[in-house]
Amino acid sequence: MAALAGCSSNTDGDAPTAENDPGVVSGDGSYGSWPMERYNARNRLSVPHSGLDGEPEVLWTVEFDSPGDILPPVVYEDTAYVSESRGAYTAIDLEDSGIVWEYESDGWVTPAVSETAVFVSGDGIEALNHKNADVLWTTDHDDSVETLRIYDDIVYAGIGNHVVAIDSKGDEQLEFETAATIQSLAIDEKYIYVRAQPNEDKNDFIIAGYDRKSGKRRWDHEISHAEQWSDDRLTKTFPVIDKNVYTVTNDAIISIDSDNGNRQKVTELDQSSWTRPAIYDNTAYLERGAMAYDLETGEPPNEWDPEVSSDTPLVVADGTGYTIDSAGVTDPHKLIAVDPKSGEMIWEKRASEQLGFHIPIVLNEMIVIMQDSVQDSHKLVGYG
Repeated sequence: MAALAGCSSNTDGDAPTAENDPGVVSGDGSYGSWPMERYNARNRLSVPHSGLDGEPEVLWTVEFDSPGDILPPVVYEDTAYVSESRGAYTAIDLEDSGIVWEYESDGWVTPAVSETAVFVSGDGIEALNHKNADVLWTTDHDDSVETLRIYDDIVYAGIGNHVVAIDSKGDEQLEFETAATIQSLAIDEKYIYVRAQPNEDKNDFIIAGYDRKSGKRRWDHEISHAEQWSDDRLTKTFPVIDKNVYTVTNDAIISIDSDNGNRQKVTELDQSSWTRPAIYDNTAYLERGAMAYDLETGEPPNEWDPEVSSDTPLVVADGTGYTIDSAGVTDPHKLIAVDPKSGEMIWEKRASEQLGFHIPIVLNEMIVIMQDSVQDSHKLVGYG
């Protein structure tokens, strides 16, 4: 088993870059990269991109006639990679929305992408060529891949109730068993963090920390919380910021010290949150209650007086927060930009029709959003 090297993480007020965080994958594209499900290996939603200066226009729309769910894209070198529940993967040029390639497999997962390959679920983990989807290698696992992360050029996958680490050549570097079926992962210099679900019919979960080199379990906690019925992916992931894991329970935001597993309550909640917390500048953001909570006091920041509500975790880019406002039961959703210090709305862009929105993928001078309709029709929309 090879030792897995890494570097120290940056502070939570700074957006991560490939130079200061080996859990980030950067490329040469003009729009920037979003290489994993929640941007980087630590599920951080503060990104080193410019976002948009003002109210955007729709640049292009790509429609998918998929008979099931579809996942938000990942982005690498100006290409978006989309996964559909029927096992189809599609690469889309962000400049003109042209289809670069399509690939079908037996698995469904949000891809992860690095300079080595596009990693998808199929015959275990499958590594695909960026330009043409040629299969470079597979791991031949029998169980489907539930989640993927990349840290320091190592691909980490949750496969059933096992964590597997694979190097860029497809060779296994680490494998260990967890307590239950894995929902999501986070990786940093020292640890692998796992969220697992013992019973898919119950909202009970296990958060555990494992040594990144040996796979030895260091601590675990049982938590319970409600999940949003329409998109449980909003609560599956959890950010790891400054050596602390942040997540929610039915009545609180909690933090877990990555070294010793010490669990603390950040603040109590009047209602269960349907999204994971997003952490930025020592503040935890949610879609419920006051929506923003100081990590030290557990209270809303003094300047915080939000003008709008939020349905998705806040994504922060260049000092601006981006999220989705449901705007009511019958009205179309709105993409909104807010000041993360005050909650003041900077601009809004209403959708042309009533659709379900996924988390906004905020890039340089572009935002990409997957939108769902009730007729199994999906749209990937580029705003700029």
